Amino acid sequence: FQMAQNTTELDNFRAGYFDMNIKRIGFYHDSDSEVSLVASPRNVPDTLTKEEAEKKRPVLLKLLLPVAKLFFSEKANRRKSAMRILREDRKLNRAQAILFGVRCRKKSTGALSSLMKTCGILAVDAFRAVALTVLRIGLVYPLRLVGMVVRLVKQMLGMKVKPSLRE
Repeated sequence: FQMAQNTTELDNFRAGYFDMNIKRIGFYHDSDSEVSLVASPRNVPDTLTKEEAEKKRPVLLKLLLPVAKLFFSEKANRRKSAMRILREDRKLNRAQAILFGVRCRKKSTGALSSLMKTCGILAVDAFRAVALTVLRIGLVYPLRLVGMVVRLVKQMLGMKVKPSLRE
């Protein structure tokens, strides 16, 4: 199966939601003959625009998605990976790595824009770190404590206790 002779980009291609126009829907088999049905408007599925898709989301998803984007950001993961490379491989400290990023951005966006972008990144990363620490202290450690207490009570009652996954 070959799609095209060359694999160049399509002119005027825009990523994102799009409408698909179906000319016909048919059934194909190994013989040379083709059996097809002409698509009527009731056979063609409707596509949703981006706004319609966002409106159809459940309320809980509408509330949790911005929070999830804050904690699970691909850009933040790439920045963390770049910071690790600069600190471990190039032996830069945190301040030197941040200044390296400012200098690299300054070449393409200008000094003031680069400095503002860096301040924004630092603020978001600091907020993310504080929020994760609060969640860890407020949720993870208490749940671990409850697990330990349950295991100890089971041991005291002579019940069989499975070892913790952290041990």
